Amino acid sequence: MTIKEGDLVLFIYKGKRELRKVIRRVRRGEYFHTHLGTICHDDVIGLEWGSSIKTSTGGSILVLKPTLSDLMEQIPRRTQIIYPKDAAFMIIKSGISPGSLVVEGGTGSGSLTLCLSFAVGESGLVVSYETNKDFLKLASRNLKRFGVKNVVLKNKDIRDLDEKEVDAIFLDIGNPWDVFEQAHLALKPGGTICCFVPSYEQMRKVVLSAKDNGFGVAEVYEVLLREYEVDERRTRPKPWMIGHTGFIIIMRKIIDSDGQQSQIT
Repeated sequence: MTIKEGDLVLFIYKGKRELRKVIRRVRRGEYFHTHLGTICHDDVIGLEWGSSIKTSTGGSILVLKPTLSDLMEQIPRRTQIIYPKDAAFMIIKSGISPGSLVVEGGTGSGSLTLCLSFAVGESGLVVSYETNKDFLKLASRNLKRFGVKNVVLKNKDIRDLDEKEVDAIFLDIGNPWDVFEQAHLALKPGGTICCFVPSYEQMRKVVLSAKDNGFGVAEVYEVLLREYEVDERRTRPKPWMIGHTGFIIIMRKIIDSDGQQSQIT
């Protein structure tokens, strides 16, 4: 397949220390400027994905189709985003799939929202709650930029959530325990609630509060990511890594056989 006008393109080229990655939507008559020179979008349109193109000064730039990870990392932001390493793990553990109904508390810049959108597919729906209007406007622009159509954004407190028979709820807020009662009512039996918090104190309060609100089988994780550099001279870990970003707490809605909240934790 070839690159068409309007496609999102990942440009990769050599920086001063590491490879630079920039995502642009290619349109005729527009240009991409780098320290290696300039390329015209007209020359990109019609190329095969994975092609290398020369700049105005003879530099070389690779053009690739951006992955979901690329989109998340390049998303314009005002708040700390949930990194791909955490988002991927949370989604796999949550059990959601194409067609799922998912609720998110704390839209922020829309990074996790974007990832959830891909996970539930065209037949699914993501409903995301955010109280900060400025964050919500930014998230709306980001999602529109990437052509997302299966997300509903709500400028309201998630404690006033409207949805029922929800497959999973994701909370990236400072006080997730304040939502547990409403979340238990909204989730399907056995449904998943996933909380992302930065501190030990919050993590402990999440787990203990959840037990009193009908959630059980709590699993707590921290995902660390280390990248390696490989060349002709040496192979070694890079001098930096994505260490602690937050704790991931996965829990399930538990009920007794008579339909009441269970005490099993």
